Amino acid sequence: MKQILLPLIATILFCINSFAQDRPLQSALLGFKGGVNFATVSAKNIDNPEFIIDFYVGFAIEAMLTEKFGFQIETVYSRQGFEFEQSPTTKQGVLKIGYIQVPVLAKAYLFEGFNIQGGLQLGFKVHEKASIDLVRSQLDLNTNTSNRFDFQLVSGIEYKFKNGFFIQARYSYGFSEIIDDSEIHNSVLSAGVGFMFY
Repeated sequence: MKQILLPLIATILFCINSFAQDRPLQSALLGFKGGVNFATVSAKNIDNPEFIIDFYVGFAIEAMLTEKFGFQIETVYSRQGFEFEQSPTTKQGVLKIGYIQVPVLAKAYLFEGFNIQGGLQLGFKVHEKASIDLVRSQLDLNTNTSNRFDFQLVSGIEYKFKNGFFIQARYSYGFSEIIDDSEIHNSVLSAGVGFMFY
């Protein structure tokens, strides 16, 4: 996976740089954002993982190359993870992970204020908290077992008002395994608000 990710990231950054050189920025805005994560995982060896509700907060830069198309780069602190139970009589387990995430997104306005976004997101683990007392499918989920890096694909929609206030919803899926050889991947739906400075 890492052998694929590095060339892919380099190619995307090269394309962004080449496109930006041909089309000087028409506008650039700095803003902040925050909201709620509905986080769980996609996993073959954990039955019915449940959502946990947590938060994200961060900064965003919108760089428009035309009136309709541009890029958005962010730095976000995001808390996510998952919860599960083996049966109704067993203890619940919860794994929460805090990431510093760096989304690099293409942004296209379809009509005034409404835009769609899509791209890549790099996640760097900054802390982890586990309250899991059982082993499932020979997978030991103790503290400090999750990987330090998560590579995700992100898509979303947003509406930005004329005063700079915006609302947005996104979905992200992790291509990196949370734990090596576990086939467990982050799956996060988020909703939030923010404000862009003019």
